[in-house]
Amino acid sequence: MQAKKVFVEMEYNKNSIKLDDGSSKKAQTLKDENGNDLKFISLIGALNYMSLQGWELLDTKSVTSGSGYVGAYGGASSTSTKVYYIFSKEVSDEELQDIVSKSYKE
Repeated sequence: MQAKKVFVEMEYNKNSIKLDDGSSKKAQTLKDENGNDLKFISLIGALNYMSLQGWELLDTKSVTSGSGYVGAYGGASSTSTKVYYIFSKEVSDEELQDIVSKSYKE
């Protein structure tokens, strides 16, 4: 029987990691054993942390938000781009079922 994989979307912002496994309405910030946000020196440190936890980086996606315009006298633009990192890890059927059971919309 083939092992099941769980997928998460990681957002790196202000030296913290937020993870979204689809089981909650918003991404959850990773905390240390004292309940404080885990802070990393750099994105690479965060990616290495995820690897140490058994996660495999599969893909990245960029999402640009904001707007801009160009008029007769020039233009202005106010956009921002967020990069999300998609990871997977092998889990038991029970672990995956638990996450999926919390992923349905009411």
